[in-house]
Amino acid sequence: MTYDERQAWIELWRAVFGEPPAIEVESELAARILVDCLPPVLPYEFKSRTE
Repeated sequence: MTYDERQAWIELWRAVFGEPPAIEVESELAARILVDCLPPVLPYEFKSRTE
């Protein structure tokens, strides 16, 4: 994982859990944890950037 990717994971983790991750984990495991903990979302809608 590059430095920029790691920083993005830390920010996403912080947004979900309110604190940075306590340990460094592989990206696949971190993604699985985040997906399991994120609330379900409604289907996405495509909108024009001018709307």
